[in-house]
Amino acid sequence: MTQVLSGKKILILVANGVDEAAMSAAQRELLKTGAVIKTVGTEPGLVNSWNNNSWGLFFTVDQPLNMTLGSDFDYLVVPSGSRAVQKLSGTPHAERIISSFIDAGKHVAFMGDAVELLAKTGLAKGWRVAGPERIHQTMVAAGAEWQGNGECVHNIVMSGDYTDVNALIQNMVSYFAATVELKAAA
Repeated sequence: MTQVLSGKKILILVANGVDEAAMSAAQRELLKTGAVIKTVGTEPGLVNSWNNNSWGLFFTVDQPLNMTLGSDFDYLVVPSGSRAVQKLSGTPHAERIISSFIDAGKHVAFMGDAVELLAKTGLAKGWRVAGPERIHQTMVAAGAEWQGNGECVHNIVMSGDYTDVNALIQNMVSYFAATVELKAAA
């Protein structure tokens, strides 16, 4: 993959229980783009991923969530993981970060059930979203327009189920790269 996001700063928002496959693939593919990746988490130092039915690998946290400003980054990626979503939804700092990206019109990608953070932080109203069927009712109740379990791009928010994690990440990279090209053409 070419350096399509060279120099762009991407915040990956995580907590203990982040899905190991989604996190590993996101880091690997985003690094290939030339972007500057920072993992921001609720725990200092390391977060423990979830792999199928047990705890998995540890991932380094570059900086704590409570010391992070969304204004320092160009894009936000939130990998899936129901345990991580629960943990992130319990902190006002996650809402602050997500809200700062949305308010500034910066692009955000929610992988799988991570889109549920829009509902849990009160930010879902008016967004068209996609994700795992088990969160359908939660998203609709929060005011989002449900697009199913495929993939959905609505304005600055990309969401989707990740039954094919590599395809979702490739589409996310293409989505982010297209925004760089649009800004360069303007």
